[in-house]
Amino acid sequence: MIGSPVPVPLKRRLRYLLWPPLEAELADAGRAGEIVIAKARLVLVALLTLPGLATLVRDPSALSGRLGVPLPLALFAASAVILHRARAGTRGAALGVASTLLDVSILSLYLLLLFVGGDADTALGSRLIFATYVLAIAGAALRYDGRLVRLAGLAAAAQYLGIVAWASATGRAAAASGHFYGDATLAGQLEEIFVLLAATALGSLLVERARELRLSGIRDPLTRLANRSHFHDRFEQEVRRAARSKRPAALAMIDIDHFKRVNDTHGHAAGDLVLQQVASTLRRAMRRTDLVARLGGEEFAILLPETPLEAAREKLDALRAALSSAPIEIGNGATVRLTVSAGLAAWPEDGSETSRLLEVADARLLAGKRGGRDVVVAAG
Repeated sequence: MIGSPVPVPLKRRLRYLLWPPLEAELADAGRAGEIVIAKARLVLVALLTLPGLATLVRDPSALSGRLGVPLPLALFAASAVILHRARAGTRGAALGVASTLLDVSILSLYLLLLFVGGDADTALGSRLIFATYVLAIAGAALRYDGRLVRLAGLAAAAQYLGIVAWASATGRAAAASGHFYGDATLAGQLEEIFVLLAATALGSLLVERARELRLSGIRDPLTRLANRSHFHDRFEQEVRRAARSKRPAALAMIDIDHFKRVNDTHGHAAGDLVLQQVASTLRRAMRRTDLVARLGGEEFAILLPETPLEAAREKLDALRAALSSAPIEIGNGATVRLTVSAGLAAWPEDGSETSRLLEVADARLLAGKRGGRDVVVAAG
């Protein structure tokens, strides 16, 4: 049966438990947030260069001055690279992980420079510096990824505790006058750690709520696939990305053959079950980087980035064969068999604009239905 669950390997289940995948529909929203954070990071790192310059002018031999200029410059270069990669639409979680850890590490390195420079009072007593850790955790929420919020919180707590422990063990924390919150021991910093963990928990809750609201606006309520509006937004982005990278992309328009017969024979409830089962099959058959959408009624669309036309045709033809060979459960032990027809268009062979690609794919879908249905038409 098409609706039968597919066993998930133990290794994959463990990976999903530790690092659950992010919904593909949120990738673009997270990328937009990443760009905002990257711009703010560049400004922050540029400002952090000023204290090092001042120290270097006053005392060229001071270690904090000699480190306080090249280190921020290196961080500025890393921030510029991340901003460039985010604007280029880099896929995968690696960019978000690197960016999140960089946000926290910038603050930790500044704190370390304060201890090295003998300014233990500021390092241990400045609420402004410590609050910036909280801002880094909150900023991670702009990526629509709760995993990165939790990573930011745990990294901030670990790095802060590590620096305080190092300063205490080396005697650098003893230079503080005592006019600060807590003392220079791990036990004396429990309040700060509690604040970081509380900010992490709150940030995670806010991200989950934001994800739910955003997904409700871009998903079809029946099939939980992307809706027509989100499909067209993503299609425009994928075509622009393909033009920049000079890599192929494919578009598939899919229609369930004689779907009206299901509604007329078995009722609209059975028709809804069929749509849900087909949607589930399409989603499982595609990669996470592909976008599967319901355009309306029994019509679906699939975007296949970095996929040449022939590879897309082979994948769609295998999917068509699987759908036509397996019955679909519609309740009370009843099943129906159906077929689908598909039309394919490819960038750049069939056009460079989204309107042209949609026109070509739709024309090929119509040709397939006129030619007998249960077919994938990729050319001609």
